[in-house]
Amino acid sequence: MSLPAPPTPIAEWTVDRLRVRVFEDRARLGRAAAAGVAEAIAARHRVAEKANVIFAAAPSQDEFLTALLGIDGIDWSRIVGFHMDEYLGLTPDHPASFRRYLHEHIFGMAGLPADRLRLIPGEQTERPLRTCLDYEDALRAEPPDIVCAGIGENGHLAFNDPPVADFLDPVLIKVVRLDHACRVQQVNDGCFAGLDDVPTHAYTLTVPALLSASVLSVVVPGPRKADAVLAALQGPISEACPASALRQHEGATLLLDRESARLVL
Repeated sequence: MSLPAPPTPIAEWTVDRLRVRVFEDRARLGRAAAAGVAEAIAARHRVAEKANVIFAAAPSQDEFLTALLGIDGIDWSRIVGFHMDEYLGLTPDHPASFRRYLHEHIFGMAGLPADRLRLIPGEQTERPLRTCLDYEDALRAEPPDIVCAGIGENGHLAFNDPPVADFLDPVLIKVVRLDHACRVQQVNDGCFAGLDDVPTHAYTLTVPALLSASVLSVVVPGPRKADAVLAALQGPISEACPASALRQHEGATLLLDRESARLVL
């Protein structure tokens, strides 16, 4: 694979084990993240038949996913695609469904067929524990190699909001009640018209499930994320800011733009 030269960060440093890289704007941030993930995929393909990749679904990922699709030489035929969360009760064709977002922004564009997608069936509400157990089986059968994540305005990872995050969670996926701040963010992101439209519960991969991958690329642009970035990097490592757990992972990189990094530069 011939990778384009990635943008040069305006600052970079390490907090505990976490690498932090700051770029001038969202576009450069997205290209840098894409180059890093493409390199991680290629490295995995050199030693294994396939790469198991977990993707986040959020507007914060738009530039990264566009740039990833634009890199020639990624062998998508050897990628298995997972995602990290889904609203409880939403069908896959709902405008705010994370499965729909990922199909439109990466899976469909890359030509990943259904038999290489491991999707959380959010519409299954009758026996959510059974749904969790089935998805946990999928994760154990094909352990994640690479996680492409973001962090929320309240510091969440996936839907591990501060009230429900558990760094020692014994399961890989669970149903959670969404924090008020998390639901407000979904409105701020334009995913729902109003707070009453946002589901109250969701399926989410747990913090240990996300940190089990050897490579984590965490893309966090925009001014509304600045407080969460500050808490994650300079606060205690605790469930009060779930993203602070990234500081314990030597394979994690936090990629910021100037706006999200404004309180830590």
